[in-house]
Amino acid sequence: MQDDSIVGLYWKRDETAIRETEKKYGNYLLKISYNILFDLEDSKESVNSI
Repeated sequence: MQDDSIVGLYWKRDETAIRETEKKYGNYLLKISYNILFDLEDSKESVNSI
């Protein structure tokens, strides 16, 4: 899904936006978090991953 579509879902207060954001950016954010924290569990918690 394109970013503008995701933003549109946020403006509509559609909870699908959260899932789409996690699907698109979750791994990227987890990698950044891990590079800072050096702990997988803390990294998952910081980006609210499962």
